[in-house]
Amino acid sequence: MANVKETVDKLPSLFNPARAKGYNRVIQLKITGEGGGDYCVEIKSQQITVTPGAAPNAKFTLEMSAEDFVSYFAGAVHPMDLVRGGKMKFTGPMTEGIAFNAIWNIPKK
Repeated sequence: MANVKETVDKLPSLFNPARAKGYNRVIQLKITGEGGGDYCVEIKSQQITVTPGAAPNAKFTLEMSAEDFVSYFAGAVHPMDLVRGGKMKFTGPMTEGIAFNAIWNIPKK
C-alpha cells in the first residue's frame, strides 16, 4: 500500500482536467497521523499544483487520517462512507466537497 507522500505525488496523474473546467480553487489538505502533513492543492485553468504546507486563501479544507487519505485515492473506500463515518471532515460548502471528489480519476476497486 502506498504512503501519503506517494499518494500526494500521484495526485497530478489522478487529476482530470476536463472535469475541472471552471473549477479554480485553493484547497487545504490536512492529513493526520503517521506520514501526514498539510498540503496546498491549487487548481487553476485546468492545471493542478500540489505543494507541502499551508494553503493561503483556501476556501475548502479537507481533513482525514493518513490511512484514509491513501485508501480514498486508491479507490479502496467510497468518500461518502468516510464522510458518514466521520473519517473525512471538511470545512467549506458541501458543494465544494462534491466538486472536489468529481475532479479525480480514482480507480474503482
